[in-house]
Amino acid sequence: MFGFGKNSKEYKITLTEKQMQELVKNMTKQERKEFISRQKKAQADREWDALMLAEIFMDD
Repeated sequence: MFGFGKNSKEYKITLTEKQMQELVKNMTKQERKEFISRQKKAQADREWDALMLAEIFMDD
């Protein structure tokens, strides 16, 4: 998420590849599958949001 203004409480949080590997290695196969699925969905949502935001600014 992106925050706007000095007092915004919204932050974009990303993990490094090493942090992701460390997190995933302690998961069961099912947990890992669900986690990776959620990560892919979140990435797709971020890309869609960026595309829509760019489209809004291009229309002006």
